[in-house]
Amino acid sequence: MTTDQAQRLRELAAGAPGRIAPPREEPTHTTSKETLFEKSPRLAHATALVSGKGGVGKSNIALNLAVALSCWGRRVVLFDADMGMANLDVLCGLTPRATLEDVLRGRAQLKDVLVTGPGGFRLVPGSSGVAAMANLDGLQRRRILGHLAAFDRVADHLVIDMGAGIGSGVTTFAVAAHRILVVTTPEPTAMTDAYGAIKSLLARGTQARLELMVNMAHSYEEGLEVHRRIARVVERFLHTELHLGGVIPHDVALPRSVRQRQPVFLAEPHSSVAYAFGQLGRRLAGIDPDESGATAAVGQNQASEGSPEANNGREGFFQRVARAILRRPE
Repeated sequence: MTTDQAQRLRELAAGAPGRIAPPREEPTHTTSKETLFEKSPRLAHATALVSGKGGVGKSNIALNLAVALSCWGRRVVLFDADMGMANLDVLCGLTPRATLEDVLRGRAQLKDVLVTGPGGFRLVPGSSGVAAMANLDGLQRRRILGHLAAFDRVADHLVIDMGAGIGSGVTTFAVAAHRILVVTTPEPTAMTDAYGAIKSLLARGTQARLELMVNMAHSYEEGLEVHRRIARVVERFLHTELHLGGVIPHDVALPRSVRQRQPVFLAEPHSSVAYAFGQLGRRLAGIDPDESGATAAVGQNQASEGSPEANNGREGFFQRVARAILRRPE
């Protein structure tokens, strides 16, 4: 990605040219797969996206978050870990030649699976092989986890798009993340299922920061009300604080971009939904809020929380996954 392209993307993420603070580091995107595997002195921050039911827009949030983080100069790896409906490659118009399952079966190397996505992030497509690790024998587990552990130190952010629901194949990996975004919509059934997902994650002992993403909201106030209602029940019955991750507006620009097989953040950068994704990426990238306080559009959390810098010295995502899986009885 050229310097001019990176600057243009940063302006789009901020909402308008001339209103952004400079990123803390220059973009490092490159088309070379070998460069991605140069180790970083810090561990990647892992954000898992989950939902209690399908159809709430989780994959679109994961995709556009990866693009937004990339535009702030962050090295991003996006995992499509939906076991049954892996479709991130379709959403961004890519045709992968191999998936993580090919690595699992010894048919390809990890760097051969990576596909460069729009905006510069790297996609691990159709990663149904991730969930399959729970059924491997000890030697196979160690081999594939050894491959995947490389990502703990070669990316700034790991974005993991988990499958819908609360099965063990989802929770085993989601609880290893540093941050979990639970996606819902204002529909009562989606809200109920989001609470069920949170309850299941807590039952599995997650120590991740839990945040609620309210998608397809008809107003910011509606999104705040959805968060308030769910957070109140979570605090009362589960004794846990549920943070507001963001409010993503209902916007016809999103289905248009899906039909074009492009992330809306790039296809329609001046839309309200693209602006919301830009601010979400800004917060998770650790960029300080601008004078307009635009980060309020995605919650009231501190901008530095969850940044790669804050994650320095912690256990990596795949280190946690390895602990969870390798301790299972053979």
